[in-house]
Amino acid sequence: MLCFKHILFAALIAVFSFGKAMPYCYNSEYRYCNLKPSIQAYFSESSSYSAPHLLLEGTLPPLRHFTLCTWAKAWKVSNHGSFFFSYNLPQLDNELLVGVYKVSSTYNPPYGKPYGGEGYELSIHVYNQQSRVVCRNFVIGQWQHLCYVWTNVLGHNEMYVDGIRCAESLTKIADNYIIQTAGTAVIGQEQDAIGGGFDPKEAWIGEIADLHIWNEPLLPSQIRHMFRCNLCYPRGTVFSWLREPLIAKDVIFSATDVCAVDINEELIVYK
Repeated sequence: MLCFKHILFAALIAVFSFGKAMPYCYNSEYRYCNLKPSIQAYFSESSSYSAPHLLLEGTLPPLRHFTLCTWAKAWKVSNHGSFFFSYNLPQLDNELLVGVYKVSSTYNPPYGKPYGGEGYELSIHVYNQQSRVVCRNFVIGQWQHLCYVWTNVLGHNEMYVDGIRCAESLTKIADNYIIQTAGTAVIGQEQDAIGGGFDPKEAWIGEIADLHIWNEPLLPSQIRHMFRCNLCYPRGTVFSWLREPLIAKDVIFSATDVCAVDINEELIVYK
């Protein structure tokens, strides 16, 4: 049964999405479908502070809301956090940061019941404010579809693994804030300085494919549809995987059978 706050959140999404074309599709006639074999990026483990990463040559627009979804395969997750998308401003770290944490032994989260053993939490930072939620179906060593949703309406945020929402976040972050433009975005590392300052303990170790960002909070039904890879895979309106200019540092690209994209090699500069 839906509770009142779920209905309210859906209503808020509808209000802020009114008049916009939703990045969603039910058939292969959708003009932005990706139907070809996908390309994955592999980020190897490294002790170097200039470890494997992708640097976006552009920046992000101002964002009142966002959804970030990606296919990801983690080979190792740190209790310091393993981050695969980092967006920093010159004057502020963690303007937008998403990743996964490993939690071990008995853990008492600020939400839900305590639990023991090894587990994982998904994490969002906006304006250097963090929300973490338990995700019982996150596993190491296999492809999973991860989605992070944030809106500045009450600072609401949600996180999903394979189309299933993780534990409800009771931490509202960056209420009424607008994510600023003119920052620097990196895939595969967490920035402590603009475009650098990487800590190997916080690096993403594994594969990433089909990372997309939208400038609106997608609905749970849309996220489930993308996870199933039914008929088409909609591209992001803010960032679309391997369709934006990138600088690649020690990242290995190869074909994968995860949902569909094509790649424009002219947009990637190898160093």
